[in-house]
Amino acid sequence: MAVQNTTPVKGTWSLPKLDVSQFVVLALLVGLDIVLGKLTVGTNVLKISFVFVAMSLIAKWYGPVWTMMIATILDVVGATIINPSGTFFLGFTLSAITAGLIYALFYYNQVHVSWLRILGAVGLVTFVVNAGMNTLWLFIMYSQVHTWDSFVTLLIPRLIKSIMMYPIQVIVTYAFLNNAAVKQATKKIFNK
Repeated sequence: MAVQNTTPVKGTWSLPKLDVSQFVVLALLVGLDIVLGKLTVGTNVLKISFVFVAMSLIAKWYGPVWTMMIATILDVVGATIINPSGTFFLGFTLSAITAGLIYALFYYNQVHVSWLRILGAVGLVTFVVNAGMNTLWLFIMYSQVHTWDSFVTLLIPRLIKSIMMYPIQVIVTYAFLNNAAVKQATKKIFNK
């Protein structure tokens, strides 16, 4: 079994300075996130996407502060510049920040991200953020009738999608974060 790296709380919440290569890699990951965000299937209410791959890697390499800042920027830029016909809603920015924080708390500085960490992070993001918080934001934005029944009506298909995507996202995340190429890049870029 691989040894887990642990980071002191102080180091986790600092804003690490980046050298040029680390900043370039971060910019490439931001670009990858934007591209993956464009490759979605579904409607505004029910979307399937693989943006979690880039955000997971940002979280693993850059920590909670950078990840939350990048999630904020990506959400605002995505809603206002990349997809200007979309509606900007601050709740979705809060969801993006929360998802980035969860990923970073579970993945940051882990040489080998365990199944348990991935199950926890993906579970929280999938069910609390995506199914819970985002459904609430859609309910506030689009529901004509604000009743419990109308919220549940909106929640059920999103919950079914989340249940179906959860194992897929767990497997993809585990395979991606623990890939030999990612481990080699971690050593080369971050000297870890």
